[in-house]
This record gives sequence, structure tokens and C-alpha cells, in this order.
Amino acid sequence: MKSYFGNYFISGSIPFESTVLIFDKNLSIGYKRADGSNAMESWQLNDVEASFDFGRQSSKLRNNKYPGAELLIEGNDASNFIQSLQAEHKKPWHQKSSGKEWIRNGALLIGIFGLLFLLYLLIVPWLAEKMAGKISTTTEKQLGDAAYDAMGLSGSEDTTASYIVNEFFGAMDVSTAYSIRITVVNDNVVNAFALPGGRIVIYSALLKQIKSYPELAALLSHEFIHVNNKHSTKSIFRRLGSKVFIGLLFGRFGTVTSVLVDHADNLKSLKYSRRLEKEADMDGLNILSQRNIDPQGFVDLFENLKQASPGSSLPEFLGSHPDIDNRIGYIKEASKNITVKENEQLKAIFEKLK
Repeated sequence: MKSYFGNYFISGSIPFESTVLIFDKNLSIGYKRADGSNAMESWQLNDVEASFDFGRQSSKLRNNKYPGAELLIEGNDASNFIQSLQAEHKKPWHQKSSGKEWIRNGALLIGIFGLLFLLYLLIVPWLAEKMAGKISTTTEKQLGDAAYDAMGLSGSEDTTASYIVNEFFGAMDVSTAYSIRITVVNDNVVNAFALPGGRIVIYSALLKQIKSYPELAALLSHEFIHVNNKHSTKSIFRRLGSKVFIGLLFGRFGTVTSVLVDHADNLKSLKYSRRLEKEADMDGLNILSQRNIDPQGFVDLFENLKQASPGSSLPEFLGSHPDIDNRIGYIKEASKNITVKENEQLKAIFEKLK
């Protein structure tokens, strides 16, 4: 048996990072689907067409029974190995290796595969997340800036709205080790997201749905907590798994940056765990409470966004943040005794957006 890391394409889809194990008669492909769930497929070697793609300097594997599927593995070792196994299969039975030896070795290697697959899917992402919590704010900023530049959003920025929203957050006077930089992007996508190191992106369609300054304060506080508590960094590193982990393990931050840049578009819809979402809500609510900003801003934000597209699916911002009704419930419960005072400065700045 041999193991490899590769990129798995299904009917022209974006590549899925995969772990590939090649046995005597079949190969196994382990990968994560776009929704984050784990998947594993098995191909019979007799159905596999293995060749070397000189242009991409990679072994190209195709399954004759699944015309839309293609597996690319760096170098020519994988294609050579499969071709040698296929040649072995064609030999007369008396020229083949002992059947009992293959069974014994196969059972051992399947056990090893199980351990490797568990390591890849569970332990490595967990370790990557833990290591992400230890990197410096300077390194986070470098990573976040590289990912932001790779998204190519600068050309669509609403510079006036960006200036006003940054002025608004500055007036909230939130203490942090990060340099928070908020960008408003002209787009009809109802969404917002945070990147490592201090960048927050808000789409203009979402900003138009916000009707009051407490709502804007709630949105900014929530995304700020994702930055300040390293939620973005930890979630990204956990999602990208083994490649990030190896780079961190050997101190190769250039490798980590390259991985983030390659996956930049996927970071726009980064999903957090329910625990991190609740932490961002509750810590964000605490920011509003300390400044006597009406916590109803959180409730209004969620309720208004739920109705932004009546009769259709939820806006993307809510679609990537689960359990909205539950979150509205605990926000209302936690904000019962909060003292509210009108903040004329924030109100005046917010009016500039309208």
C-alpha cells in the first residue's frame, strides 16, 4: 500500500483536498465535502486509467465508471505504482505474489489506513486550531491581508461608506490589540465576514438592510469578536487542516499564507461552530451593554435579515450562522436588565450612511 495527498475533482467542481490510499486491487479517497462533512470513495484498480500529466507534473487518475471524476497527485509515483499493480494483475496466477501474504499485509495496512484517516479528519484539524491560537497578531495580520488581496475586493469598495463605518467603530472606542479595518464592498450579496488580523468585510446589500445605529453596532461587535477572539484564524486553520498544520509545525508561514490565498474565495462564507457563534453574540452584546447601546440592535439585525428576502432562502449572512431563532432568544434573555442611553455621536455618524 502507498498513501498520497491529492486534489479530487468531481464533474468540474473545485478540487477537494484528499487523502489517497492505494491497495493491491483498489484505492480509497478520503475528503471533505463543501458542507464540511466527511466522505470516502473506493475505486477498483481495474477501472482506473493512470497516466502522467506533463503539463501539471502530476499523476492523473480517472475512473472509467465515473467519467466526471479525476484525481491529481503531485509527481509520477502514483501513476507508476498503479500501472505496476495493474501489470501484476495481468500475470498468470503462478507468477503472482502469495495470496496469503497479500491478505495478511492488506489487513495490516487497512488498519494503518484507518488510523491515518482518523488522524487526518480529526486530530490534525484539532491540532491546527490549537496552534492557530498561539500565533502573533502580526502574523495574523499578514495572513488576513494576503487572503483579502487574493479576493480582489478592492476594486468594488465603497470608499465613502467604508470611511463612515470605520469612523463609527472608532467612536465605539473598543480596546483591542488589532488594527480593525472595515471595508464596505458594493455587491448584492447580503453577507459580512471577518478575516484574521483585523479585517472585516461588509457587503453593501447587508448595510442597506440595517435601519438603526444599534443594529450596525451589533453587527460590528459580532464580527469584531470573531477577530479579537481569534475565531476566524482558528476556524480557517481547522478547515484547511493538514496543509496549514504542516506549515505551522515547521514554522513555514509562507506555506500557510499560500494555502490561505489558494482558498481565499471560500473564506467569504466561513462557518463557525455554534459555540463560537454564541461567544461572538454574547461578547458582542457585552460591548453594547458597556456603552449603553440598545441591545435590541442584535434582535433587530437578525429579524430584519430574516425578512430581507420574503418567500426565499435566508440571506447568506444568516445562512452561514446557524440557529437564528435560538440566538434571538438568548440575546433577549441576557439583555433584560441592560441600561440604555441614546448615543448622539453614533447616531449622527450612522445618519451619514443614509
